[in-house]
Amino acid sequence: MKRFVGLLVVATILVLILVFITNPELISKIWLYLVGFIGYIVVLAEKGFRSLKGAFKKDEMNKEESKQEAATSTPIVPKGPLPEVAHLDQKIQQLEAKIGSSQAEGQPLAAGTVTVLRYMDDGETTLGLLFLRNKFFAYTLEDTFREEKVKHETRIPAGKYQLDFNRQVTPMTERYRNRMPWFDFHLEIKEVPHFSQIYIHIGNTHSDTSGCMLIADGVSAGLPRSIVQSTLAYEKFYKIIHGLLQSNEQVTIQVHDEDWIKKSKITTI
Repeated sequence: MKRFVGLLVVATILVLILVFITNPELISKIWLYLVGFIGYIVVLAEKGFRSLKGAFKKDEMNKEESKQEAATSTPIVPKGPLPEVAHLDQKIQQLEAKIGSSQAEGQPLAAGTVTVLRYMDDGETTLGLLFLRNKFFAYTLEDTFREEKVKHETRIPAGKYQLDFNRQVTPMTERYRNRMPWFDFHLEIKEVPHFSQIYIHIGNTHSDTSGCMLIADGVSAGLPRSIVQSTLAYEKFYKIIHGLLQSNEQVTIQVHDEDWIKKSKITTI
């Protein structure tokens, strides 16, 4: 086998020598073809190297852009509660300890299942605190107080009212049902003098209410006055009151004006 290969190589060399002698131009063409082929390989390798280099650079640029996007899209985390809100939280904790205690010489605050203590009215919006069975539950927002009622822009008077379903199916009822599968009927504050269809519902500012009471989990110190995370608070509140009403429990709401501290003789808050 080795001998055969050796003979083949010798024969090939002899053929090439004969071709070179008889036709030297053919050898030149073959040489030029080999040189051109090698050049093509070199160019192809260079392009491949450049492509790989560009891909690594692009990857690094993408990483840098991602870092910049992450930096710019990172939400600004509040450093802490605003002083006004923090002060309010402190007041709420103190109130929870006192609201259930009867005041011998003053007006009891917790006279209903639900107690609302209005604490601020800026002439446009009334903010308050809602307690459910003497435990703070949510913030409230209503229209402002007016000596003479202006329709859709006046809060209800302070007092104790029944809280029950309004079993009429209105367009608003249909919207709530479509939006929230657990919703049945609106919760209405019943028999309010000179007012009708006063509901407790979802909303954020005075423009979301027409004399009704909005509830939420948070309050904003900015202007216009507003409450935040209303839907979450409303769902929790609705499900509790819905359960009480379904069990035939009489549910009442006691609403106090801003003078509740004086009337209840709570002077240490």
